[in-house]
Amino acid sequence: MARTAVGFFLWLALGLGLAPLTAGLAGCGVVQVKKTEKLPPEKVLPLSTATLEELVARLNAQQDSVRALNAVAELAPSTGSAYSGVIEEYHDVRAFILAVRQPGRPEATNPGPSGHRVRVIGQAPVVRRTIFDMVADDERFRVLIPSKNKFIVGPNSAVRQAKNPIENLRPQHLFDAVFLQAPYPGTPVLLEENEIGGRRFYVVSEIVLGETGQFLLNRKWWFERGRLDLVRFQRFDDAGRLLADVHYGDWMVGNTGFYPTSIELVRPQEDYRLKLFIKELTLNEPIEAEKFVLEQPGGTELIDVAKDPLPVEPPSP
Repeated sequence: MARTAVGFFLWLALGLGLAPLTAGLAGCGVVQVKKTEKLPPEKVLPLSTATLEELVARLNAQQDSVRALNAVAELAPSTGSAYSGVIEEYHDVRAFILAVRQPGRPEATNPGPSGHRVRVIGQAPVVRRTIFDMVADDERFRVLIPSKNKFIVGPNSAVRQAKNPIENLRPQHLFDAVFLQAPYPGTPVLLEENEIGGRRFYVVSEIVLGETGQFLLNRKWWFERGRLDLVRFQRFDDAGRLLADVHYGDWMVGNTGFYPTSIELVRPQEDYRLKLFIKELTLNEPIEAEKFVLEQPGGTELIDVAKDPLPVEPPSP
């Protein structure tokens, strides 16, 4: 039985209509941004208790509450990140993020296409010149880098590590960050308590069946024991290697539920780290399919990573 793995990223369906974004997206309508209220900073709170069933129900509710996302975020530099070279070069990068998720829950034994789509536009400070424009769905990604006159395409599974950091940008990597996920229906889950640096956590682990019948750790969700906020999400491969490690903070409450405004995505296998600080957010507004269309501009160099892969260099020690 093939290992059950999600058709990569999940459920936060999202809807963006920011005036700055429309300058980079021809024909995109403007959606009024809804201001929401941040939850108060975490203090020393008594430990909350919850059962495994209650925590899984909490994940399901969070997954189902967000169908579309439209956000303006600041990107923060981090050591060893493909994005860091871009951010350090331009000193300040503002990102406009559109993401949607089709309704329905993928099964562990047959995840299939999920209908997830994401578009991210990065702009330089002051003049807000476009640095990169990239889109992805369940299967393929497309990245435009105007300053390098390059248009990079390929399947999401392709690995290509260019020396120029900006050429390593991949929109599908943001799926794990912005789409809050829940366990597959019917898959075994376990509950443990953990402590790091004096902070107490509940940890929910999802177990799946590998190709040779062995049990494998697939994903983990960390809840802090004060407010039971989701603060961390992890995904593993068949060999137990950590593929994605997402940290959540500064949860915001709005009319559609809760959403984190501080997100850090770590991808150890790609030596990749990215911090997002969400400044404006609209949830569950419709987003037209054409906003996720990115065509190759005339005169740009087409790079198909599936046909012209580069050797992958190991991360620096």
